[in-house]
Amino acid sequence: MSPILRKSSFFFITHLCTFSIPPLTMLPEWRNRGMLSVLALWVPVWLSSSVLWSERQESYAFLRTLPVTDREIVRTKFGLALGFAVIYWLILSLLIRGAWGSTPEYAGYMALASLTCAIAIILAAGWYIFSWRFGPSALTVGVMAFLMIVILTTWIADVRRMVRIGGIGILAPRWLAEGPWTYQAGLFVIASAAYYGLMRLAVRVKIKSEV
Repeated sequence: MSPILRKSSFFFITHLCTFSIPPLTMLPEWRNRGMLSVLALWVPVWLSSSVLWSERQESYAFLRTLPVTDREIVRTKFGLALGFAVIYWLILSLLIRGAWGSTPEYAGYMALASLTCAIAIILAAGWYIFSWRFGPSALTVGVMAFLMIVILTTWIADVRRMVRIGGIGILAPRWLAEGPWTYQAGLFVIASAAYYGLMRLAVRVKIKSEV
């Protein structure tokens, strides 16, 4: 395994394990299935937190001793974040299929999961660029502020009550939930293209940060 992956993947793995605990409480009778929408909403938070803690623990003095270029460092870290975003989406997809099957609510939950996972990878890319431009301390402030905004918004909106009373239609865009599957595929194509563009930008930012 790449030394960069060994050093950077720990928090991605531990946060994924933490994320996976709540669904276990729903099995085997799928109690509180509405919790799946809350899990989906928090994917951007989990991925942002993984980027934050992996960057805080990173030693770029160590990385400079490795026979790798800045481009390889960026590609490895971006690949790591993208890979875990896909894993989050796969976990949510399996949970949603098991909980909702072919019910009318299924499309809404899948739309929400696809949307939040697409947003999560764009956020992860932005956090990497932010960290390499302004440093880990600024990244800590940025991610913590984002976390507080999400918590405050969740509290004000009373998301659990919204899910319980109004269903997933309140949380998922109707055009995405009620449209053909190609809409969600197109969403991932757009997110992937944006992610690739941000990765190219990140290489330039990373190189300049080492000058």
